Amino acid sequence: MGKMDPKVKSKINRIAAESHAIARELEEIAEGIAREFKGIGVAQCSSSLQGAAQKYHRVSSELRRI
Repeated sequence: MGKMDPKVKSKINRIAAESHAIARELEEIAEGIAREFKGIGVAQCSSSLQGAAQKYHRVSSELRRI
């Protein structure tokens, strides 16, 4: 397999970085919800956001391996 075009690699790296940033933001939101709110559904909401963050982290990791 030949070398990847530097422009394509750069775009992939930017997407990976953006994906990582989205994951961190989702984690921060999830932590804030868990800290600031109480009641039915808070744990589920926070857990769902953490799950989405994990998916973005996986995308970022996979893209960086390309």
